[in-house]
Amino acid sequence: MDKPDLPFNDLEFSTEDPIWTGGDATTRRVYLMPVSPPSEFVAFGALVPSEPCFVARGRVEQHLGPFIERMARDGAKVELCDWPPLPDWLVKEYASNPPWEGHEVENPTGTPVRGMVRSSVDTYEPRPGTPLWTPGEAVRRSIFIIPVKDASEFLALGVLTGTDTVVFSKKGMVQGALGALIAQAVNEGARVELHAWPPLPKDVLHLYLEPVLDTPPR
Repeated sequence: MDKPDLPFNDLEFSTEDPIWTGGDATTRRVYLMPVSPPSEFVAFGALVPSEPCFVARGRVEQHLGPFIERMARDGAKVELCDWPPLPDWLVKEYASNPPWEGHEVENPTGTPVRGMVRSSVDTYEPRPGTPLWTPGEAVRRSIFIIPVKDASEFLALGVLTGTDTVVFSKKGMVQGALGALIAQAVNEGARVELHAWPPLPKDVLHLYLEPVLDTPPR
């Protein structure tokens, strides 16, 4: 199969020009993917079952929430994946070797979590006056956003930066909750990162995720 020349959208310089040129709400899919550095993300727009249409890249804190909202307005279903269901060459080209100057990345290492969120994890619901962090608690705050087995969901772990201490855990839907959580986290002074394999010990992660053993590491 010939490799298509896909439109690339650097969200640092985003415009309101239409991104989609085909499909409708029944066929449009957007696959969000963690990359290195974890402060950034890559998004692949495709028509089901696997026809790639465009690629976008941006910063988690500044661009991910608005991008999800924009894709929802365009009628696309948005999912969070450690590896999208698209041709390997495409994912590797745009996730490992950014096709623009001035960006250097390191290929991520490790095995994606690919777990199911445990039922003990609270569902995130943005409520005015209800902080993620207790006031005065930990100046160095980080939130790890993690893809899970159900690509329509996410897991968020609030940690003390540079430690293995998890202060809170939240789960939610990528469309409808992730953008609000990121905005709240930034307002509370937290650093937000997207990880397929967060820098936490397995025994800590397993407190919040049930491992899925039927998916081999890539």
